[in-house]
Amino acid sequence: MNVFEFLKTQGKGLSLLLTMLVGAFVPQAHVLSFLIQYLLMVMLFFSFLDIKFKFQKSVLWVLLANMAVAFAAYVMLVPFNLTLALAAFMTAIAPTAIAAPVIISFIGREVEYVVASVVLTNIASALIVPLALPSLIGTAIQISVWEVLQPVLVVMFVPLIVAQLVKLLSENAQTFIRRGKAISFPVWLVNLFIISANASNFLRNDNTDSLFTLGIIAFVSLIICIVNFGVGALLGGRSHWQEASQSLGQKNLSFVIWIALTFIDPLVALGPMFYILYHHLYNSWSIYQFERKRV
Repeated sequence: MNVFEFLKTQGKGLSLLLTMLVGAFVPQAHVLSFLIQYLLMVMLFFSFLDIKFKFQKSVLWVLLANMAVAFAAYVMLVPFNLTLALAAFMTAIAPTAIAAPVIISFIGREVEYVVASVVLTNIASALIVPLALPSLIGTAIQISVWEVLQPVLVVMFVPLIVAQLVKLLSENAQTFIRRGKAISFPVWLVNLFIISANASNFLRNDNTDSLFTLGIIAFVSLIICIVNFGVGALLGGRSHWQEASQSLGQKNLSFVIWIALTFIDPLVALGPMFYILYHHLYNSWSIYQFERKRV
């Protein structure tokens, strides 16, 4: 295999891994974190251009599994350590990532399935987390449901509405706009670079815990990631195993990290932080497998 064939089959997967590595070594780029939601909106816009709305029953099973894994992890770990149990709960309760439809579009699967999961799980989590946390923590805390849900709705529905309005334009205009899909992957690389830099900055500057504690939280986060992608694949069946796996496995971690840092403990936020690494590694592998089969 020559260099060009190698890059064609493995270039996307390798570029994702390289981007994460560079971001880890450039923590200063965390100052660009405000761009993440806008870059996501650009990618979602192009993913939504050809979307057709339909609902699969297994999306409901994904929603139930999202909740079940979170509460099961908490129940199993709380006898040993409350902070670890909360880290596991906040990692697992995170809803489907707004970027999940983008990844599904990269591997040629049904974007509509994942969009339904994004909407359902984000609304459910925004409602359940504020109600459940006081009981789980044992103290009274106040979390606004709207404060949690509003940014998700903006990032999801603004590009969705604009994409539907594009369909009212002429065929030539639509064709021209669709050419912009070529920038989706480079934009995703920029987003991934900023996310990696943000996680690296947190671990370098805002974490004071022992390596043993970090290791335990990292291990629990890894187990949750494996369970999510695996259970999701089973729930989706033969026809939608990749969509369901991505819906349950790829998480909206900025949502739970914000809650952990604001209302609980920075240590709890490390669970979702490690999960960022794991689900992006899985996405890199998925894209690599897809690109290899296309050649």
